[in-house]
Amino acid sequence: MLTYMQQFVTSFIGFKTRASVTISNNHHDMQLTNPANFSPGDMRNPLDPTITPGQTPNSSNFIAKLGNFTSQGMISYKIVGQMGPNWNPLYLIITWKVKLIAGENSICINVREYQSPPLDNKTPEEKYYLFKELHKKENRIYPGGTAMWEDDGSIFIVRRTIDNMSDATIKVSFDQKN
Repeated sequence: MLTYMQQFVTSFIGFKTRASVTISNNHHDMQLTNPANFSPGDMRNPLDPTITPGQTPNSSNFIAKLGNFTSQGMISYKIVGQMGPNWNPLYLIITWKVKLIAGENSICINVREYQSPPLDNKTPEEKYYLFKELHKKENRIYPGGTAMWEDDGSIFIVRRTIDNMSDATIKVSFDQKN
């Protein structure tokens, strides 16, 4: 009976918030590899280890812990073949916050240079601090808007959208720069 109750509580969505994150790679040459994520709560559908050109893997679902009404998290992927100014790899980092109250959802995209993957060898507290640093107000995109990350030195662009539902759909598109 106890096992049944635990399974029911785990699968009960009710008033929980959830983010379904889909990352598509529309770039002709580059791969996204070595994924890592941080999200307090449950994750369903693991991240693909490599997103090759032209691939759109299944969505990964991030569900807030029972009693927590905000789903938030971070995903990072190494951008193969791209280096920063210090010749370290570039990482695509996606952060989001989905709230139970509609209209307050937000997403941020960062492309940063790191010597080693940004989430490796970090405590949960350090990962949360990095999330807060990257999800700053000036970088946020709120529901209803599409934004583009673009840097003059890069050969790719990143577009993203998020809706305002408590079961939010987040779409990120890694594209060829025209």
